[in-house]
Amino acid sequence: MVATASAPRVRLVRLRRAGGERRLAILDPATRDRYVRLVAASADAVEAGLCDAVVANRVRSWRLEPPELRLRPWRVERRVFAARLSALAASSDAIAFADVRRCYPSISAATVGEALRRDGIGAADGLERFLCELQDAGVTGLPVGPEPSAVLANAVLARVDRALSEAGIQHLRWVDDLVLAAKDPGSALGVLRDALANVGLRLNERKTHVVVGRGQIGARTVVSPSR
Repeated sequence: MVATASAPRVRLVRLRRAGGERRLAILDPATRDRYVRLVAASADAVEAGLCDAVVANRVRSWRLEPPELRLRPWRVERRVFAARLSALAASSDAIAFADVRRCYPSISAATVGEALRRDGIGAADGLERFLCELQDAGVTGLPVGPEPSAVLANAVLARVDRALSEAGIQHLRWVDDLVLAAKDPGSALGVLRDALANVGLRLNERKTHVVVGRGQIGARTVVSPSR
Protein backbone atom coordinates (compact mmCIF):
# COMPACT_ATOMS: atom_id res chain seq x y z
CA MET A 1 0.00 0.00 0.00
CA VAL A 2 1.41 3.41 -1.02
CA ALA A 3 1.76 5.93 1.80
CA THR A 4 0.13 9.29 1.21
CA ALA A 5 1.00 12.63 2.69
CA SER A 6 -1.25 13.78 5.50
CA ALA A 7 -3.37 16.88 5.01
CA PRO A 8 -1.45 20.11 5.72
CA ARG A 9 -1.93 21.70 9.10
CA VAL A 10 -1.61 25.46 9.23
CA ARG A 11 -2.01 28.06 11.95
CA LEU A 12 -2.73 31.55 10.65
CA VAL A 13 -1.56 34.49 12.75
CA ARG A 14 -2.76 38.02 12.02
CA LEU A 15 -0.07 40.67 12.11
CA ARG A 16 -0.96 44.34 12.08
CA ARG A 17 1.52 46.54 10.26
CA ALA A 18 1.67 49.94 8.65
CA GLY A 19 -0.57 49.95 5.62
CA GLY A 20 -2.75 47.04 6.67
CA GLU A 21 -2.84 43.53 8.06
CA ARG A 22 -1.11 40.36 6.94
CA ARG A 23 -1.73 36.73 7.85
CA LEU A 24 1.40 34.78 8.74
CA ALA A 25 1.18 31.03 8.02
CA ILE A 26 2.76 28.74 10.64
CA LEU A 27 3.10 25.25 9.14
CA ASP A 28 3.35 22.11 11.25
CA PRO A 29 6.75 20.35 10.90
CA ALA A 30 5.56 17.67 8.48
CA THR A 31 3.86 20.23 6.25
CA ARG A 32 6.88 22.53 6.36
CA ASP A 33 9.24 19.69 5.40
CA ARG A 34 7.00 18.70 2.53
CA TYR A 35 6.89 22.30 1.27
CA VAL A 36 10.67 22.73 1.56
CA ARG A 37 11.32 19.43 -0.21
CA LEU A 38 9.03 20.29 -3.13
CA VAL A 39 10.53 23.73 -3.64
CA ALA A 40 14.13 22.65 -3.02
CA ALA A 41 13.79 20.19 -5.89
CA SER A 42 13.03 23.16 -8.17
CA ALA A 43 15.38 25.74 -6.64
CA ASP A 44 18.16 25.43 -9.21
CA ALA A 45 15.74 25.74 -12.12
CA VAL A 46 13.97 28.75 -10.60
CA GLU A 47 17.29 30.49 -9.93
CA ALA A 48 18.43 29.84 -13.49
CA GLY A 49 15.38 31.73 -14.74
CA LEU A 50 16.05 34.88 -12.71
CA CYS A 51 17.89 37.91 -14.03
CA ASP A 52 20.38 40.14 -12.21
CA ALA A 53 17.64 42.71 -11.57
CA VAL A 54 16.21 40.39 -8.90
CA VAL A 55 18.06 41.06 -5.65
CA ALA A 56 15.98 39.66 -2.79
CA ASN A 57 15.20 36.08 -1.80
CA ARG A 58 17.87 34.44 -3.93
CA VAL A 59 18.63 30.83 -2.99
CA ARG A 60 21.97 30.25 -1.29
CA SER A 61 21.74 26.49 -0.70
CA TRP A 62 19.27 23.63 -0.57
CA ARG A 63 19.02 19.91 0.09
CA LEU A 64 16.26 17.33 -0.05
CA GLU A 65 17.18 15.10 2.91
CA PRO A 66 16.76 16.38 5.48
CA PRO A 67 14.81 19.07 3.63
CA GLU A 68 16.47 22.47 3.86
CA LEU A 69 16.28 25.69 1.89
CA ARG A 70 18.45 28.70 2.69
CA LEU A 71 18.21 32.14 1.17
CA ARG A 72 21.04 34.64 0.92
CA PRO A 73 21.24 36.92 4.01
CA TRP A 74 18.78 39.75 3.49
CA ARG A 75 21.09 42.35 5.04
CA VAL A 76 23.73 41.57 2.42
CA GLU A 77 21.12 41.70 -0.32
CA ARG A 78 19.82 45.01 0.96
CA ARG A 79 23.29 46.56 0.71
CA VAL A 80 23.58 45.25 -2.85
CA PHE A 81 20.16 46.70 -3.66
CA ALA A 82 21.07 50.10 -2.21
CA ALA A 83 24.27 50.24 -4.27
CA ARG A 84 22.48 49.28 -7.48
CA LEU A 85 19.70 51.77 -6.82
CA SER A 86 22.19 54.58 -6.31
CA ALA A 87 23.96 53.71 -9.57
CA LEU A 88 20.65 53.52 -11.42
CA ALA A 89 19.50 56.87 -10.05
CA ALA A 90 22.78 58.56 -10.94
CA SER A 91 22.38 57.62 -14.59
CA SER A 92 18.61 58.10 -15.01
CA ASP A 93 16.43 61.15 -15.60
CA ALA A 94 13.36 59.53 -14.00
CA ILE A 95 12.79 56.67 -11.57
CA ALA A 96 9.43 55.03 -10.90
CA PHE A 97 8.86 53.19 -7.62
CA ALA A 98 6.13 50.56 -7.80
CA ASP A 99 4.59 47.95 -5.54
CA VAL A 100 2.45 44.89 -6.25
CA ARG A 101 -0.92 44.93 -4.52
CA ARG A 102 -1.37 42.01 -2.08
CA CYS A 103 1.30 40.03 -3.88
CA TYR A 104 1.48 36.73 -1.97
CA PRO A 105 -2.28 36.39 -1.35
CA SER A 106 -2.89 37.06 -5.06
CA ILE A 107 -0.56 34.33 -6.37
CA SER A 108 -2.79 31.30 -6.83
CA ALA A 109 -1.78 27.66 -7.00
CA ALA A 110 -2.71 27.65 -10.70
CA THR A 111 -0.47 30.68 -11.34
CA VAL A 112 2.49 28.94 -9.70
CA GLY A 113 1.86 25.77 -11.67
CA GLU A 114 1.62 27.66 -14.94
CA ALA A 115 4.83 29.62 -14.25
CA LEU A 116 6.81 26.48 -13.46
CA ARG A 117 5.41 24.54 -16.42
CA ARG A 118 6.20 27.46 -18.72
CA ASP A 119 9.84 27.20 -17.63
CA GLY A 120 9.86 23.41 -17.94
CA ILE A 121 10.17 22.72 -14.21
CA GLY A 122 9.06 19.20 -13.42
CA ALA A 123 7.75 19.82 -9.90
CA ALA A 124 4.98 22.10 -11.21
CA ASP A 125 2.11 19.63 -10.78
CA GLY A 126 3.16 18.52 -7.30
CA LEU A 127 3.57 22.08 -6.07
CA GLU A 128 0.24 23.16 -7.53
CA ARG A 129 -1.51 20.27 -5.76
CA PHE A 130 0.24 21.08 -2.49
CA LEU A 131 -0.75 24.76 -2.67
CA CYS A 132 -4.34 23.71 -3.38
CA GLU A 133 -4.21 21.65 -0.17
CA LEU A 134 -2.97 24.70 1.72
CA GLN A 135 -5.85 26.66 0.24
CA ASP A 136 -8.27 24.05 1.60
CA ALA A 137 -6.57 24.54 4.99
CA GLY A 138 -7.37 28.26 4.91
CA VAL A 139 -4.35 29.83 3.18
CA THR A 140 -5.05 32.45 0.54
CA GLY A 141 -2.45 32.39 -2.24
CA LEU A 142 1.15 31.76 -1.22
CA PRO A 143 1.59 31.30 2.53
CA VAL A 144 3.33 34.32 4.05
CA GLY A 145 6.35 33.42 6.17
CA PRO A 146 7.79 30.12 4.89
CA GLU A 147 10.93 30.63 2.81
CA PRO A 148 9.76 28.33 -0.02
CA SER A 149 7.05 30.91 -0.78
CA ALA A 150 9.75 33.49 -1.53
CA VAL A 151 11.26 31.19 -4.16
CA LEU A 152 7.87 30.58 -5.79
CA ALA A 153 7.07 34.31 -5.80
CA ASN A 154 10.32 34.91 -7.67
CA ALA A 155 9.38 32.17 -10.14
CA VAL A 156 6.05 33.88 -10.90
CA LEU A 157 7.48 37.41 -11.02
CA ALA A 158 10.31 36.32 -13.34
CA ARG A 159 7.82 36.67 -16.19
CA VAL A 160 7.35 40.32 -15.19
CA ASP A 161 11.11 40.82 -15.10
CA ARG A 162 11.41 39.40 -18.60
CA ALA A 163 8.63 41.64 -19.94
CA LEU A 164 10.38 44.74 -18.59
CA SER A 165 13.73 43.67 -20.02
CA GLU A 166 12.22 42.91 -23.43
CA ALA A 167 10.72 46.42 -23.44
CA GLY A 168 14.17 47.88 -22.79
CA ILE A 169 13.28 49.08 -19.29
CA GLN A 170 16.06 48.96 -16.70
CA HIS A 171 14.74 47.85 -13.35
CA LEU A 172 15.47 46.41 -9.94
CA ARG A 173 13.16 44.17 -7.94
CA TRP A 174 13.07 43.53 -4.21
CA VAL A 175 10.41 40.84 -3.71
CA ASP A 176 7.30 42.67 -4.98
CA ASP A 177 8.75 46.19 -4.90
CA LEU A 178 10.09 47.42 -8.22
CA VAL A 179 12.21 50.35 -9.35
CA LEU A 180 12.00 51.31 -13.03
CA ALA A 181 14.37 53.65 -14.88
CA ALA A 182 12.92 55.09 -18.10
CA LYS A 183 12.77 58.31 -20.08
CA ASP A 184 8.99 57.89 -20.11
CA PRO A 185 8.02 56.50 -16.67
CA GLY A 186 4.33 56.54 -17.55
CA SER A 187 4.93 54.20 -20.46
CA ALA A 188 7.19 52.00 -18.33
CA LEU A 189 4.48 51.69 -15.68
CA GLY A 190 2.04 50.73 -18.42
CA VAL A 191 4.33 47.85 -19.43
CA LEU A 192 4.53 46.82 -15.78
CA ARG A 193 0.75 46.88 -15.35
CA ASP A 194 0.28 44.66 -18.39
CA ALA A 195 3.00 42.24 -17.28
CA LEU A 196 1.48 41.95 -13.81
CA ALA A 197 -1.98 41.37 -15.27
CA ASN A 198 -0.58 38.45 -17.28
CA VAL A 199 0.20 36.64 -14.01
CA GLY A 200 -2.98 37.69 -12.22
CA LEU A 201 -1.44 40.56 -10.24
CA ARG A 202 -2.10 44.30 -9.96
CA LEU A 203 -0.07 47.40 -9.32
CA ASN A 204 -0.60 49.10 -5.98
CA GLU A 205 -1.34 52.53 -7.41
CA ARG A 206 -1.34 54.18 -3.98
CA LYS A 207 2.30 53.20 -3.41
CA THR A 208 3.48 54.03 -6.92
CA HIS A 209 5.34 57.29 -7.49
CA VAL A 210 7.88 58.87 -9.83
CA VAL A 211 11.00 60.86 -8.96
CA VAL A 212 12.28 63.13 -11.73
CA GLY A 213 15.79 64.57 -11.88
CA ARG A 214 19.09 62.77 -12.27
CA GLY A 215 20.75 62.05 -8.94
CA GLN A 216 17.65 62.91 -6.89
CA ILE A 217 17.61 59.48 -5.24
CA GLY A 218 19.91 59.52 -2.23
CA ALA A 219 22.41 56.78 -1.62
CA ARG A 220 20.52 55.64 1.46
CA THR A 221 17.16 55.40 -0.31
CA VAL A 222 16.04 51.79 -0.56
CA VAL A 223 12.79 49.92 -0.94
CA SER A 224 11.64 48.51 2.37
CA PRO A 225 12.16 44.74 2.52
CA SER A 226 8.93 42.77 2.46
CA ARG A 227 7.69 39.25 1.84
